[in-house]
Amino acid sequence: MKEPDIRALIKIGTLLTETDYERALSADRTLRLLIKEEPALINLRNELRSLIVKYESLNWSDIENISAEQLTESLAAENLIAAEQQFISRRKEIILSRLTALGLIQKDLGTLLNHNKSYTSELLNGIRSFSLNDLILIHKLLKIDLKELFPTLVPIEIQERVKASVSKISSKKVRLKTSELELVSL
Repeated sequence: MKEPDIRALIKIGTLLTETDYERALSADRTLRLLIKEEPALINLRNELRSLIVKYESLNWSDIENISAEQLTESLAAENLIAAEQQFISRRKEIILSRLTALGLIQKDLGTLLNHNKSYTSELLNGIRSFSLNDLILIHKLLKIDLKELFPTLVPIEIQERVKASVSKISSKKVRLKTSELELVSL
């Protein structure tokens, strides 16, 4: 799974999928809390809220034309983002706990990764995505298991594609289990 990056989503200028929409809603809640310590994030939140309103207007405003398929897609996206947020929260907790055990603080992590305080906060809170190098440095320096740092959730679109592919090749007595691709075990 690709790490969520709200700034990249805003740069695109539109929410394209239910997953984008649910991720934006989740980020909006996070930004609401972060603004108290980082007032500069208010513009980011306003831009995000604008995208949310536009998406809702296009996709959810006509209640009579909301299909069962759209509701199913929405529920799957909600579950994916809930799992994603659970992962981000747990990773943050693990990193901060390890920093504390080493006598370090979040600002020190920023120094180690060559990021300022605000950027580091956005990384830990899932507003920006960690780079591969950031996560490898955290793994090496803080001795945190890679599986605690890298998300392994499979996006809905990829799940669907792989399930279709497996059904095409299943006649060859392949023993792949698409259930192992399921994104959430909440």
